[in-house]
Amino acid sequence: MNVDQYLVFYRSYLESIGKSPHTIKQYCIDTEQFLSFMLKNEHTFDTPIKEIVAAYNQQLEENYSSPASINRKKASLKHFLHFLQMRNVIAEIPVHLLTPLKQQKEKLKYYTKQQIEQILNYWFELIETALIPEHRWLALRNFCIVNIMAELGTKPSEVTRMKWTHLKQQEITILQRKRIRTLCLSDSMIDWLEIYKNETKSLLPSSENAAYMWLGLGNKQNEPITVKTIERIYKTISNQVGFKVTPTSMRYTLMNSEVKTHQDEQLKDLYLRYGYARKSVLVDRVNRFKEN
Repeated sequence: MNVDQYLVFYRSYLESIGKSPHTIKQYCIDTEQFLSFMLKNEHTFDTPIKEIVAAYNQQLEENYSSPASINRKKASLKHFLHFLQMRNVIAEIPVHLLTPLKQQKEKLKYYTKQQIEQILNYWFELIETALIPEHRWLALRNFCIVNIMAELGTKPSEVTRMKWTHLKQQEITILQRKRIRTLCLSDSMIDWLEIYKNETKSLLPSSENAAYMWLGLGNKQNEPITVKTIERIYKTISNQVGFKVTPTSMRYTLMNSEVKTHQDEQLKDLYLRYGYARKSVLVDRVNRFKEN
């Protein structure tokens, strides 16, 4: 069986056990890399699998400096080898060779009060100085996006899914895959959203039928923005304020403040508020905040 056939059957297997499209894509990329390594070095599955994996590990450590990247590829390989073992292609899995490398946890990055003011004020200043209606509207849209993310600690993918129907009085429903949560907005944010909504109708009359809150201009007019748009918004801020600004660090800034202000708050409450898929990840973040 050639490399392409292994990938086809493996992909079908992943689909049959209900893996997500993203997981399937990543597993297949990593598996193709492993199979290409075998082909390049003239290995077959008649070669002891321990020898192949040991040589592959060496190549990974030579080519990747990040333990996280190596560990992800090892995890993908372990899953693929399990698939091969079930089909009697290999007799055993060299588990000891697939043990994750120890990672030194990076210090979580978050911003000072002064930095947050710089971040939030950047688009506001452009609103006040913009001379062209389109430029003013874009500044207003970006200002609202950055402020709502700073206030709620939402992820870019959650922001792009926001619809006007999700907003009920002062609460907004956040969609995250199959889960939903409801968060409360400040009076100030509600006022800004109303201003943005009215100015959107004025500049883009046909947008009244648009379901999504955050729309594009130009060739993407009246279409919902993407995560890439939000990345560009934050990159622009970074270039102007002189330090790197990311949605993740904004999220950590709010979480850090919550942890310090409400030290007795149940982890369950934070888990629900920030929409973590696994509670273990939240526990890790909270512990690292306390260590900083």
